[in-house]
Amino acid sequence: MADITQEGTQTGCIRVLHFVSTLSRGSGVMSVIMNYYRHIDRDKVQFDFLHFIACEDSYMEEIRELGGKIYCIDKPGSSFQSIKQLNSFFRLHAGEYTWLHNHEVYLTFLLRPIAKRYGLEKFIVHCHATKYSDKTLNAVRNRILCLPIRFMKVERFACSEAAGKFLYGEKMLKAGKVFIMHNAIDCEKFRFRPEVRERLRKEMGLEGKFVIGHVGRFERQKNHEFLIEVFAEVKKRRPESVLLLVGEGSLEQKLVYQVKKLKLQEDVLFLGQREDIVLLLNVMDIFILPSLYEGLPVSCLEAYNTGLPCVISKNITPELAKLPHIITKEISSKDQWINEIIKQSDYMQRFNSTLCKNFDIVYQSSVVYKKYID
Repeated sequence: MADITQEGTQTGCIRVLHFVSTLSRGSGVMSVIMNYYRHIDRDKVQFDFLHFIACEDSYMEEIRELGGKIYCIDKPGSSFQSIKQLNSFFRLHAGEYTWLHNHEVYLTFLLRPIAKRYGLEKFIVHCHATKYSDKTLNAVRNRILCLPIRFMKVERFACSEAAGKFLYGEKMLKAGKVFIMHNAIDCEKFRFRPEVRERLRKEMGLEGKFVIGHVGRFERQKNHEFLIEVFAEVKKRRPESVLLLVGEGSLEQKLVYQVKKLKLQEDVLFLGQREDIVLLLNVMDIFILPSLYEGLPVSCLEAYNTGLPCVISKNITPELAKLPHIITKEISSKDQWINEIIKQSDYMQRFNSTLCKNFDIVYQSSVVYKKYID
């Protein structure tokens, strides 16, 4: 078990242990946690992390700078050794944490009794999605493993009402027993800046182009194949169109092949995992998110806050559909998407966006701070 400690732990400060699969910068869950971590009062609440998948491009350095500790173990349940590691970890750190904040909901059945055995009573289950998995067998397994959650004495968190209803049930949600910890963003940071747009479009050779943008992992959930098919038709009617794809993932090579087959290599730009998304959003003219399912996508909030019209699938949580300038479409109708994108290309202008306080990280971090303290 890797044990990476951090000097300078504050006195009089409660510590929250976040259990996640990975610290990767490409993880939407980590993006949400880090937004809260940067804005919460770290003199009073500190975050530590326990994870089981190592990666190169991670938040590890920033976590250390913010005062957090990082621990890595084998994937729980993968072997008897992994169970011993979990017991060893919680025995070694008994009395150190006020909360265990679990983001891997399917492992609650294992983590909850072990943490409780060593005195860590306060346990949060945090649902970030509206589906158990992309893969059928994993989805069946995770559904079964999550069944005990409804009968456990835990705090129930979700990123949206749809996610809360999905994991805990409508009855729990309506009874006020689910805390919605919104996927919030830094609204001031994600503002449209005309000077950035002009400079970057010139540098990227996008002057005079209609730029369609998407940010998301190259995994089945994000539905990139559909997006590329839609773009191919848009390109026929709007030859000046370009598609920017920001992200990385297991399906990347398959998508590169699809683009090559459609002879769109010059028009679809694979930009990789980026840290300058706040700048790239200024370059775009429209944001597209045809996901098969989502909890509450941060990428869409960021795009919306820069004034971009957003076309998203109806499978995404209804909270976003309530915002003006967010247009929802059925995945089953490709023509709807094509026609809407063509329609938006006729306007080519930003709107004045104002996200409500539910999505403002400054406000929401104070709400979550009170939840941890209380």
